[in-house]
Formats: sequence, structure tokens, C-alpha cells
Amino acid sequence: MGHKKIILVFPTIALMIILWAFCAVTAFGEGSDVENAIPGGAAADALMAAFDDKNTTNDLGKSPGRADTAAVAVDDTAEAGNSTTVMSLLDIIKKGGIVGYLIILLSIVSLGLILDYAITIRKVKILPPKDVETLSKIIEEGNLETAVDTLDKDRPSFFAQVTIAGLKESRLGYQSMIKAMEDTGEALASAIARKIEHLNVIGNISPMMGLLGTVIGMLRCFNEIANVAGAIEPKQLAGGIFEALVTTCMGLIVAIPSLYGYAVFKNRIDEYTGEAALAAEQIVASFKTNPSDKE
Repeated sequence: MGHKKIILVFPTIALMIILWAFCAVTAFGEGSDVENAIPGGAAADALMAAFDDKNTTNDLGKSPGRADTAAVAVDDTAEAGNSTTVMSLLDIIKKGGIVGYLIILLSIVSLGLILDYAITIRKVKILPPKDVETLSKIIEEGNLETAVDTLDKDRPSFFAQVTIAGLKESRLGYQSMIKAMEDTGEALASAIARKIEHLNVIGNISPMMGLLGTVIGMLRCFNEIANVAGAIEPKQLAGGIFEALVTTCMGLIVAIPSLYGYAVFKNRIDEYTGEAALAAEQIVASFKTNPSDKE
């Protein structure tokens, strides 16, 4: 059962890998170089100029130099459009600047946490069959104090800690045992839930860091435009916007799998801790002594 549950984490890792691959291949793949993204406008202007002067050049019997120039411009533009370069994923990350590197660091931390939680937050760790068998024998034998002290020193599981908390209150009656087990179970479940909050934090701050990188990139872009004398070419503005939006894309790529992983592990904690608490109550059911307790 534990091996089947650990497979649930694979979609989280796969989702992050797919998003990075989609970003690298589709959005920033071949033909995405910003420097070559605008030449179609120049070609259109050259063609319009050629058609405007076609009749005049033919009537005057002059050499159609402007039309020839337009044709050459179209050919050059077509060649420029076909010679687009391919940007690698590393080039995209470099365009993100310092904020982009921080987002990459968050993605590495997120993957590490996902792998760690996939190993530690499992049913076999929270409700080990071995602990159920051991505690059942201890209760049957009646040697509670020695056995409980021994188990309490061996870093027991969630189930063992909840059961031990109840056994320590066995002299005060069944209701006191249940109360101690409920309090211990709530405290331990809260501790495990706080552990996975790191994924939730990463999922929330990654888009904000991406937005910060975009704002910084836009400020840099408009500052350069303000310092340029004369008209601004569209491709210069497009290049700056492209670099600014890279960090937003990177932040979303990290946030989506992180939040998905957080939801998966949160549901897993609720399920396993609930099963462990129910199993602990069933084990100590033999301590019910009066009819009111048994009901």
C-alpha cells in the first residue's frame, strides 16, 4: 500500500519537468529570438514603397532602382527571418537575472522537499504494522510500564506515540486515556502539517518573485528607452519586455507543482493520522471497565 501511495508524488515532479520543457521548447524554441521577431514590418514597408513608385519609374524610362532596392530588402528580410537562432533553457534563465536564479533555487528546494515528504509521509511510517503488533502484545501481557518506557526511547511512530500517551494514563481510567491520546494526536498531526508548509510558502512566493523580476525588468527597459535619442525601434522594446516576462513564467512554473504537492501531502497527512488514531483507540478498547465506557 505504501508503494502505491508514494507513486502519487510522481505527477508533481513530472508536472514541473513538463512545464520547464514546455517553456524551453514551445515558448522559447526555434524562431523565438526577439531580435528577429520584427522584420516582417520592414518587408511590408519595402513592398508598399515599390508598388507606389512602379508606374512612375516605368513612365519616365528610368532605372527602377527603388523597386530593386525594395526587392533586395525583402530578400534580406526573408533571409533574416529564416536565420533565427534557438535559445537554450540556460539562455532563458540568464535573461531572468538575479531574480531568475533565486526562482531556480526555489525550484530545487521544492523538488527536494517533495522527495523528502514522499519518503517520510507514508502509511508505513505513520502506522507501521510492526508497532500495531508490538503494542497489542504489550497490552495482552499487561507489562505496560517497562514496555512503554522501552518504546518511548526508540523514536516511535505517530501511532506508537499516540498509543503510549494513552497507556501512560491507564491508572486514571479509560476516558483519561482517550483524552491523552486525542491531545497527543492533534499535536503530532499539527507538527507534521507545519512541516509541509514550506511547500505552500514556495508556491505562494514564487509568482511574487517572478512579478518582482518583471517589474525590475520593465523599469530597466523604460529607463533605457528614456536615455535613447530619437525614435525607438519596436524590436528594442519587445526585447526588453521579453526579458522582463521571463521571471514571471519561471515563477509560475515553480508555483504550480509546489501547490499541487502541498495539497497531495496535506490530504495524505489527514488520511494517515486519522487511520492511526482510530487504530490506537481500538487497541486500548480493552481498558473499558464499566458499561458507560463500553458504550
